[in-house]
Amino acid sequence: MPDILTAVDETAANVIMSKEISSLAPLTASRNSTFGPFSIEWALSASFSQGTIDIIPPPADVIRIAGVRLSYRTELKLTLDLGFLDFCLPQVCVTLPFIGRVCTPRVCLSFPTIEVPVSHSSTVDFTADVRPSVTLAGDEWKVEAVIVGVPQLVLGPAATALLGVIGGAVTAALLLVPAIGPLLALASAVIFASLTVANLLGVLGALLNPLVAGLRIPLHRAPRLFEILPASGQDSAVFVRLDSMVATLDGSGGEDELVLAIDISS
Repeated sequence: MPDILTAVDETAANVIMSKEISSLAPLTASRNSTFGPFSIEWALSASFSQGTIDIIPPPADVIRIAGVRLSYRTELKLTLDLGFLDFCLPQVCVTLPFIGRVCTPRVCLSFPTIEVPVSHSSTVDFTADVRPSVTLAGDEWKVEAVIVGVPQLVLGPAATALLGVIGGAVTAALLLVPAIGPLLALASAVIFASLTVANLLGVLGALLNPLVAGLRIPLHRAPRLFEILPASGQDSAVFVRLDSMVATLDGSGGEDELVLAIDISS
């Protein structure tokens, strides 16, 4: 029998975990991707909020958090290589009486490589299953909720919106390129044949999924040498040693609870 048993019901768990989820420090990720005639340098930051807690005792033995909101912001730098539009006018030569062979000058048009910055913010809601985890880090016990599986992130609408933002930024950049006029439609068609919603889903998923999969939500911390009575007058403070700490999910008492079992020694 543990020396100390403490329990948190779903009402208290909702208060604690919602607060802890919202206070998590923003997470970051970055990546470079290439799509046909251009490359994208991604920098992403994400934060979490909301979530409704459902404690599910064994055999499921998980805490289900529904309606977690993942808010993210992407800062992109697109490098567009417009070299595929380079062309030369054909040289025409004729032979004139008394003059001989005359040729038109060779005229070539070369298009530059341009950089287009893009910023975009969006949100994704998801449901995740977590399990309590207790670890001893140095002289401190840490109780955390750790995601046990990567939830399904529905990124379709977000990727579609991002594609539209990128399209507007690319078109604006192309309009600034000299002599692009009649070739603008061709450039846009070639570029967006390379960049599709499926491409963006792949990149967004590769950036966001590891952030969610590695999420650890802090629930409680306690020093291994725990003060139970502060110093008073001539009396010194009284400490006990927390020798072990185990977190379990329990529903045997008629209410689903997160239970913390602690063994102590003086």
